[in-house]
Amino acid sequence: MTKNFIRFIAGAACPNCKELDKIAITPDDKTIYCLSCNFEEHRPQGSIGKNKKSDLPGLFNIEDFRLKKS
Repeated sequence: MTKNFIRFIAGAACPNCKELDKIAITPDDKTIYCLSCNFEEHRPQGSIGKNKKSDLPGLFNIEDFRLKKS
């Protein structure tokens, strides 16, 4: 089994091109990107979980990649 597979965020629409189910996440869980239009968005520094690096797949909320409005 290969570890170079693409993990998609199911049901997510690209903020740029609006294509559904084209958003993927990098293996380090820090960047989401669109396979259709090459859109990229980085997760803000403070929103990464403390107990990361499990072998189990995690749950991701696309809103975790948006800057929080204070």
